Amino acid sequence: MEKARLVRIVESILHGTGFKTARMDFKGSCFDLVGNKLFLLLFVKVLQNIDSLTQEQADDLKRLAKFFQATPLLVGIKSKNDELEEGVVYERFGIYALNPQTLYDVLVENELPAIFAERGGFYVNVDGELLRKLRERRGYSVGELARMLGVSRKSLQNYERGEQAVSLDVALRLEEIFDEPIAKPIDILTAKVEANLNVKPENQLEREILERLKGLGMGVIKIRKAPFNAVSREDEVRILTGIDSKKTSTTVKRAQMVSEVSKIIHSDGLFIIEKTKTEVIGEVPLIPKETLREVKDADELIDIIESLKREIRKKLFIPNQR
Repeated sequence: MEKARLVRIVESILHGTGFKTARMDFKGSCFDLVGNKLFLLLFVKVLQNIDSLTQEQADDLKRLAKFFQATPLLVGIKSKNDELEEGVVYERFGIYALNPQTLYDVLVENELPAIFAERGGFYVNVDGELLRKLRERRGYSVGELARMLGVSRKSLQNYERGEQAVSLDVALRLEEIFDEPIAKPIDILTAKVEANLNVKPENQLEREILERLKGLGMGVIKIRKAPFNAVSREDEVRILTGIDSKKTSTTVKRAQMVSEVSKIIHSDGLFIIEKTKTEVIGEVPLIPKETLREVKDADELIDIIESLKREIRKKLFIPNQR
C-alpha cells in the first residue's frame, strides 16, 4: 500500500471518531498527522514499514509529545518482511506502533490491545495480584500451577509480582485454567514518553534566534524533523517557530503547514526570516530578524503575533467600503 493512501486511511479513522486533524507533506517529518479530540492530542507518524523510522524522527516525535503533553504513535503495515498483526502493539525507539485495523479497534470499538511484540514472540502483562488470588482461590500451590503451565516456580512468582511479561501461550493457558481474563490492556492513547529536550541549533542563524527567544524569557526546544525549527513557550502560549535565511517557496509551504497544525493544537505559529518584509501566510506571521532584536520581552512578541493575525482576519472578513 502506498504511503499517501495509508495516511488517508489513518486520517479517515481519526475523523470518524471525532478528531480534528492536520496533515503534513514535509519530507522526513517526524509526524504525518496531528489529531485533537477534547483532551487527547496525537502526533502520528505513518509508515509502510515501522523499521524505517529513524532515531532522529523518533527523538523529535517524543520531544513534541513531551512539550505538548500529547501521545506519539506509529501506524504502519510491516516490520521487516512481516505484516503487523491486528491486536498487537509493537514498539520502536520507545514509541508504540500498530497497524490501521488495531487503531480502528481502539478508537471505534474501544478495544484496547493487550498483546505486545518483543524479540522472540508475543507477550502480555498480567494482573499479578489477580493471578495470585485466583491461584489461591483454586487451591493451587506455586509449584503446582507452574507445572501446569510448563514454567518455573520463579517465573510464576515473577508473574504474580508483576516483574515479568508472560508469553502469549502461557497467558492463554492461564485464562483457560481460571476462565477469567488476566491480561492488562495497553492504553496506547495515554502513553507517556521520556525525551531529551536539550538539542543544539544546526547553524549560526538558528543559534542566534533561539538564544534571542530564550533571552526574552521563553522556553525553547529545537526540533529537527518538522516544518518548524523549534517550539517555544511563554506560560500557556505555545509557538511553532520557523527560521529561514530568506523567504522562498519552501518557506511559504512550511508556513502553510504550520498554520494548519497550529489551528488543530491551539498554538501560534511564527516564522523569523533573516531578511524579509513583515507579512502573514495563513495565520502565521513572517517577521524579519531585526524585529525580533527590537522586542523587549515575550509578552511583546506575543502581542506582535496577535496584532498581525488580527490584521489579516480583518482583510479576510471585512469587505472594503468605498
